[in-house]
Amino acid sequence: RAHTSAALARPNDGKGAHRTVMAGKAKPKKHTAKELASKAAAALTNKGGGKLGAKDRAGGAAGHAKYKCPICAQATPSQKNAQDHWDSKHSKLPFNFDDWSDLHKEHGGTTKGIGVAGGKAKTVHELQKTEAGRAELARIQAEKERVANLQF
Repeated sequence: RAHTSAALARPNDGKGAHRTVMAGKAKPKKHTAKELASKAAAALTNKGGGKLGAKDRAGGAAGHAKYKCPICAQATPSQKNAQDHWDSKHSKLPFNFDDWSDLHKEHGGTTKGIGVAGGKAKTVHELQKTEAGRAELARIQAEKERVANLQF
């Protein structure tokens, strides 16, 4: 026979109103898109890392902006922003983007990923999934064999 919520209600046990027993199958809780996004962000966001991590979060030696103005040394993230800066601050001079410094090229990039949880070493299983990963596994194996064959 079908159960109704009235049939599942228990009599008042002296602790307040009638309580209803939940009926139904136990279904596993699915992860929400928000929860999955926050987990991914937590794994890939640069946090911690001590003194080096603080320097890294500041953008390293290059900073986060890529280009530097040759007149006032103002840093800008893109060529379009550089053009806007020039029009605003140095409009009487001709704009030549070739004169601007590329800070990321000069300093070898911006951040190194110190303190990024997602920057941890990949497992053998993860490395086997890509061609680059398989090449890295081969390099690691060759290094192990080289070390094993060293004679002291």
